[in-house]
Amino acid sequence: MALHRLLEMEIGVPDPARLDDFYREIGFTGGHGSWGAADQPGQIKVVEAPYRQLRSVRLGCEHEADLAATAARLDGLGVKYQSGGGRLKVTDPINAWDLVVEPAAPFDVSPQPVRAMNRPGERNRLGARAEVVTEATPRPPRRLGHLVVGTPKPVETIRFFTEGIGYRVSDTIGGGIAAFLRCSPDHHNMLVAPGAVPYLNHYALEHDDFDAVMRAATLYLRAHGDEANLAGPGRHQIGGNIFWYMLDPSGNIFEYFADMDRIVDDEAWVPRDDWDPSDSWSIWGDKDQPEVFFQPADMQQIIDGWARAHS
Repeated sequence: MALHRLLEMEIGVPDPARLDDFYREIGFTGGHGSWGAADQPGQIKVVEAPYRQLRSVRLGCEHEADLAATAARLDGLGVKYQSGGGRLKVTDPINAWDLVVEPAAPFDVSPQPVRAMNRPGERNRLGARAEVVTEATPRPPRRLGHLVVGTPKPVETIRFFTEGIGYRVSDTIGGGIAAFLRCSPDHHNMLVAPGAVPYLNHYALEHDDFDAVMRAATLYLRAHGDEANLAGPGRHQIGGNIFWYMLDPSGNIFEYFADMDRIVDDEAWVPRDDWDPSDSWSIWGDKDQPEVFFQPADMQQIIDGWARAHS
């Protein structure tokens, strides 16, 4: 497995200071446009931009030899890139996102104590209140886990990320017009889906468990109102993760998630392409995916901003 980590994403928004306040509020560490969890700082970079957008993604590979393999694949696709200084940089020729690949050490977030739970026939919490009731402060997000992008050329984009960059396909929907891709053992670190122009649909922050997702989302919505609530709670069928989707102050959709499928044997995993788009959103909770995921409130601003930047 050459690619094994999602290291960082950079997003652009008109008012980066609003996101500084947001990431501080939800428990990330950092400041001045660089944020992340305590043991993986700086995973999210924020810069000023005329409209809301994804600017770059940085990925970790295993060895320097993987950079040469990536370069050879890009040569085969006829895509130009820059290589040197222990990294490879390429601009997505379809969507203008910058991709950086560099060697990085294997990493997973540090384990936290597993909450004791009482289940039928397995009573683990005896004479004690539930930890989520007694904890002094809620558990913060642990890392940036994945992002979802829209593009007017999804099939070509999927090919670029798989045949060029080295992502693996976990599952596809819509006859292959959308694909869940991974650059780590997570079921997906990226979903590529159709969009009017290239844009960031949402990004996802992993929490420890069900209670952490539910409590963090509840506290956020109590502070920011129902207008920040989009979808959840639920459990996706594709990827298997618990989810809750909300809006950050810049209009980005963000997801709290936990308990995603993990793929440690690429050869043994068989991608499915027969998911029913009308019944693959959530195994419980709301059955249908809200329309805002296909048509964000600021979509016209993004379309206009893309047109001005690329005319």
